[in-house]
Amino acid sequence: MSDPLVATWLGRVPYLEAWRLQEAVATRVRAGGPGRLLLLEHDPVYTIGRRGTSDNLIAPPSELRARGASVYRVDRGGDITYHGPGQLVGYPVLSLGDAPDLVGYVRAIEDAIVDALATYGVSAKRVDRKTGVWVDLPDGRPAKIAAIGVRVSRGVTTHGFALNVSTDVDAFSRMIPCGFVHEVASLARVGVRAEAREVGERAARALAHRLGREMRWEARVDPARDDEVPADAPVRSAEDLVAEAVA
Repeated sequence: MSDPLVATWLGRVPYLEAWRLQEAVATRVRAGGPGRLLLLEHDPVYTIGRRGTSDNLIAPPSELRARGASVYRVDRGGDITYHGPGQLVGYPVLSLGDAPDLVGYVRAIEDAIVDALATYGVSAKRVDRKTGVWVDLPDGRPAKIAAIGVRVSRGVTTHGFALNVSTDVDAFSRMIPCGFVHEVASLARVGVRAEAREVGERAARALAHRLGREMRWEARVDPARDDEVPADAPVRSAEDLVAEAVA
């Protein structure tokens, strides 16, 4: 085993607060701190990655606002995705070294999620040229149960994965998830009742194993200090596109 992976369950965290925390933890990792896995849930929010476009958000701003949702452009890879209650979000913030294998890292996350789902008796898989994790619905249709979008800057990762546990999958009907039409699954939709925190514990162990890291739990993470967030970090200028549109 190499460097440890320190996991913490944070509960429900506003999106921008979690994004700032990732930047702060990345600063600590670059200074020699341990790699961390931040596990949490978000209030309803749609995020648009670097390859994304707001054209894939098909609900009007008034509807999104009525449902309490925000929309942000973010600096991860990928297109548009949704986060909300009942969804396990995992943000691994760790060093991949001077020559990071980004593809291998994403595959490790996918495989870890497959491993975690297997502990619930759910058969999941990767699909060629489609980042994420897929399952078959009870009627046999393939559906995406976990989305992945990451960023590596100066060798340190941010952003990560979103695994639908008891998520309201209707929220995905207000966008074209990941930029192409497909079914969306959750553990609840395939007949498994579980809590996001419990699933997070299993996912953390599986990810540490896939990354070859020692697993460690800590009850809290120090809040982000302003001096730990780079001056040019996109989170500093992030604005809710729904609020702008409604205004």
